[in-house]
Amino acid sequence: MYLGIILGVIIGGAFAWLQLQALRRNEMLERREQLPALLRQIPGSGGRVAFLLVALVLAQVVFQKASVVWMAAGVAVAYAIPFIWRLRAKYLQR
Repeated sequence: MYLGIILGVIIGGAFAWLQLQALRRNEMLERREQLPALLRQIPGSGGRVAFLLVALVLAQVVFQKASVVWMAAGVAVAYAIPFIWRLRAKYLQR
């Protein structure tokens, strides 16, 4: 149980960090009015999702005793927390 949660938090945190980096880059480009075309954004987002899936499969292969359910819960929590903080900060700025 704990192994699944720990692996999920690590994988979810890394995925959230990658997503936030991409969001910051896109916001910076938006401020400069250099928005990338949709077709230029798709490979980056596809690569991040591929990272998530490969990391989850690799974790299951290497750590076979880790619970998939707890790993998924760890990913969900670790991925959601930074975005909830960001949403809260944007809401409080209004």
